[in-house]
Amino acid sequence: MAFGQTGPDSSKTPQQTTATANRLGEPPGAPAGYFMFPIMPGAANSLSGGLGDLRANHFHAGLDIRTGGREGLDVHAAADGYIARIAVFTGGYGNVVFIKHPNGLTTVYGHLKALKDTLGTYLREQQYEKKTFEIDLRPAPGQFPVKQGDIIAASGNTGGSGGPHLHFEVRDAKDNLINPLLYGFPELKDDVPPYFERIALKTMTATSRINGEYQRVSFAPVRRADGTYTLSQPITASGLLGLEVLGYDKSNGSPYRNGISCLEIRLDGREVFAYNMNSFPNEYTRFMNIHENYEVEQMSGQRYHRGYIADGNILNLYKLQSNAAYRGRLPILDGQPHEVTLTLYDAFDHAAQLTFTILPESPTTNPPRTDSLTVSPATYTPDQASGESAATITTDENVLKITVRNIAANNPPLAKLHSGRTVTEQPVSYVRNNQAVYLIDLRQSLPDSIQFGRGVVRTNFKKRIIPGRNEVIVDGSTRLKFEAKTLFDTLHLAMRPIPGGGLEINQPTIPLNDYLTIQYTPNYPIAVDTMRTKAYWTSGGRESFLGGTWNKGRIEFKTRSLGRFQLMTDSNPPTVEILSATPKGITARIRDDLSGIADFRALVNGEWVLMQYDYKRALLWSDKLNPDEPFEAGDEVLIQVKDRSGNIGSDTTTIEVPRPKRKATPKRRRRR
Repeated sequence: MAFGQTGPDSSKTPQQTTATANRLGEPPGAPAGYFMFPIMPGAANSLSGGLGDLRANHFHAGLDIRTGGREGLDVHAAADGYIARIAVFTGGYGNVVFIKHPNGLTTVYGHLKALKDTLGTYLREQQYEKKTFEIDLRPAPGQFPVKQGDIIAASGNTGGSGGPHLHFEVRDAKDNLINPLLYGFPELKDDVPPYFERIALKTMTATSRINGEYQRVSFAPVRRADGTYTLSQPITASGLLGLEVLGYDKSNGSPYRNGISCLEIRLDGREVFAYNMNSFPNEYTRFMNIHENYEVEQMSGQRYHRGYIADGNILNLYKLQSNAAYRGRLPILDGQPHEVTLTLYDAFDHAAQLTFTILPESPTTNPPRTDSLTVSPATYTPDQASGESAATITTDENVLKITVRNIAANNPPLAKLHSGRTVTEQPVSYVRNNQAVYLIDLRQSLPDSIQFGRGVVRTNFKKRIIPGRNEVIVDGSTRLKFEAKTLFDTLHLAMRPIPGGGLEINQPTIPLNDYLTIQYTPNYPIAVDTMRTKAYWTSGGRESFLGGTWNKGRIEFKTRSLGRFQLMTDSNPPTVEILSATPKGITARIRDDLSGIADFRALVNGEWVLMQYDYKRALLWSDKLNPDEPFEAGDEVLIQVKDRSGNIGSDTTTIEVPRPKRKATPKRRRRR
């Protein structure tokens, strides 16, 4: 909801709630109706994405306007202005145009198939002049003026698009992204409220409990006949809790699930947290990773909105009206029942509401401490703590959780925390189902190992790294360089060599804001080809090329993901297959099996020819400077492709001689 407004009348269902203005607020920079709808203006349409939708590593930056699964629809300038930027990217926006308007606002049109008339000619000329497919151009302000409604391009499916549509943005002079729906488009209708798919409650401190345990528990809300939601399972809890929401919005005529615009949380009728997506700085789009529960997204693919402000989150999208010190966390501290109300809003002010009660935990006491447990005298590390191991270890933000199995509830041991030569003792936190659980606040202690009787669990913790600082960590053959913007939040740095070769730094469930620089000297036998042996991120069965440069047996590379890193040698060149070469044009398919495509070029009789590229189809096709001039039969064609390890693959052919068209032979009539 709009900050400062009150919530919906509790006597009304969410569908009956009304407001005098859009809940997202008034449009900045221009009045409602200023912009023309850029696709089929005046005709009914719908969206497949909205501003702030949670996407991989970023908030979605605008509207995804549906084009009926087709390419080639006219794209209209939304208002008067001039072309400020034209770019072509292999991924991301693909072919994209920026229009600057007199009021300081800018509109963006992405995934275009082609630019129209003089814009298309200008782009092609610049690509030929610079001999490049990818390009980023900034024409002079008066070079390409446009009027509202001018056709500037044809819609397409270029770049990182998942299907044909137009990506449309509005930005202000400071590059803040603004919800285009604020300006009102009669082409879009929506009388469908958002909905809850799941919610989750999460313990936020080592002393918090949900249903008797330190854990995260998710629930599927049940929709009542009146449209409101409730939970069917009872919840008991105590301490500080975090509430997370998996919710979506749908609109008329569209099968797609879009994001929510606003989330409110009330505790016993008092608003404790509100999230409102009407604008955000483009430079902070990666903060989506700390707005959501990143760990859950990495493990399950589900993107839960946090109903609290995580440590390190500096986005200005939230409002705390009571208990601000808790940053939206629910204080269940008095042993009394508490009513929680969540309300989701879409950009058209429709709402969905969920209400449930948190019951108090039954008072429990820790069992008497003892040192009688005998754990097998082995060293357990996180990846070994499975199967028949006696202990498992997990890290949850600022809490280290260790579970030791086969423990009698009346006979748990003390944990001995070793930090260098310092040893401190910690009693068990609780015992459930013959498992002793120890919860260690990592802000207070950062142990390198933990002892239970004769058993030892290695944590591999090295140091606590604080965001906002430049810091260098050297550990054996590895050197890490943290910049001031590398981290969102404090990192409890853990490092270890991977058995068989490689390096592990914490887990891939911890997001990074900016790059971490790693210098690594292999401590295992490897045949290093400094051109083709590069660093790869290898976690969760996935691998991603990182590259790197070698110097005196040490490789330096950068990463925006934590997890496992290994060196691999890519000695296979890319494959190139020319599919057709006729006077009308050339097409080819290109692929690479490891490091990925870095560059490509096509030469016809030694002259550079622009090749358009769709990485989703692994397809190249020619785009001549003068499309009306065909290639000559017999011209020699060479296509070369280089991968990111420097391997080069190629294919050659000649332009085919056009075959004469056969005259159709008239069919002879049968005599009856």
